Amino acid sequence: MSDSPSSVPGHTASSAWRWWVCLALLLATLLNYMDRQALSETATELKALYNLHDARYGQVERGFSYAFAMGSILFGWLADRFGPRLLYPVVLVGWSMAGIATTLAASPRVVAWWETSGDEPGEGTFRWLLVCRTVLGLFEAGHWPCALITARQVLTAQDRAFGNSILQSGASAGAVITPLYVLLVRSLGGSWEVVFWTIGAFGLLWVPLWFALVRHGDLDGPPPSTTFSYPQKPTEPFSVVVRRFIVLAIVVTCLSLSWQFIRAWLPKYLKETHHYAPAASAWAVALYYIAADVGCLIAGFVVKVLAARRSVHSARVRGFALWCGLTALATAVPFLSSDFGVLVPVLMLVGAGILGLHPIYYALAQDLPTRYMGLLSGLLAALAWFAVGTAQAEIGAYIRATDDYTPGFLVAGGAPLAAWVAIVLLWKPTQ
Repeated sequence: MSDSPSSVPGHTASSAWRWWVCLALLLATLLNYMDRQALSETATELKALYNLHDARYGQVERGFSYAFAMGSILFGWLADRFGPRLLYPVVLVGWSMAGIATTLAASPRVVAWWETSGDEPGEGTFRWLLVCRTVLGLFEAGHWPCALITARQVLTAQDRAFGNSILQSGASAGAVITPLYVLLVRSLGGSWEVVFWTIGAFGLLWVPLWFALVRHGDLDGPPPSTTFSYPQKPTEPFSVVVRRFIVLAIVVTCLSLSWQFIRAWLPKYLKETHHYAPAASAWAVALYYIAADVGCLIAGFVVKVLAARRSVHSARVRGFALWCGLTALATAVPFLSSDFGVLVPVLMLVGAGILGLHPIYYALAQDLPTRYMGLLSGLLAALAWFAVGTAQAEIGAYIRATDDYTPGFLVAGGAPLAAWVAIVLLWKPTQ
């Protein structure tokens, strides 16, 4: 008997179960981003307490990015070899514990152990943060190959863009919740450490939920087809696979440079350039990510609707072009006034655009050879995160010297257009 989802006894034959799995992926993405955003939301406070200036902050982001790149390759290979069912909980526990350990940056004993005589003030705290964020990046990288393989195994090609938009929307949901959660912790008299350890603890609770939902054998077998007959897909020529990999490398690098710049620097930009109060900044960031969440879901739904009327690839290209137009508004952000009613709506449109491009990229990546999709998607993420890490360190040094965020916003708005051109000119769709 085949091990495909339609023939495995139990709940895997249910389409409702497939969407419940997508919601579990959304929750994992939400936790991933809450751990990630905890630092950017508390960076201004840490800057005042421990001299975590912009250059140091950029170096911490570089450490996270480089570790994410290496983790993408490692966990991509492991996901191909062992599958996501057991690997996924490992990476959740790993990044959650790294988030909890970050709170030791406030421990005098830990700080003293990492400092040497003659160091710049705050060096011990900086080094501990660098270690913890590097470990966080390593394990957080494992989320994406596990999530993408899971989505591929439970959804048809026509449904994947929408399913990907559900799991990706967890990123914006986590980024919406985090600033508001930080405000709540502060209003209750909690310190920045409370933010980190409680988010990490929430992550540990995801593990039993995953095992209750996904049982042994649920993710085995070929991906479902529209007719549930599971036809064998013809092997793509090697030249086509190479060309697609090159296109995907361009796309993911462009999207990552755009999304990660705004993700890392937006709270600091609002507080330190536009002098927003913490509450105003928190609400502005929350609105940005709410719009990103909505834009992500709409993008997946639009591609799903278009795919019903024309080819899947044509639907993806058209959807990508529309959301590139929204993202391009980022180039105008540095030239806008500080007025909340002017700046924040434009940022919201930018967020809707850039996050909406991600599920389309994931759908393209899921067309890579099934056997090696985890490793290949990991290599793609590694290329992107090495570029992001280098860019973050350079941006941090530039911002410390000039207090100018303009180059970052220009790249954020323009890079996705280059990705769209690469898809149009170089991608060869499956006939």
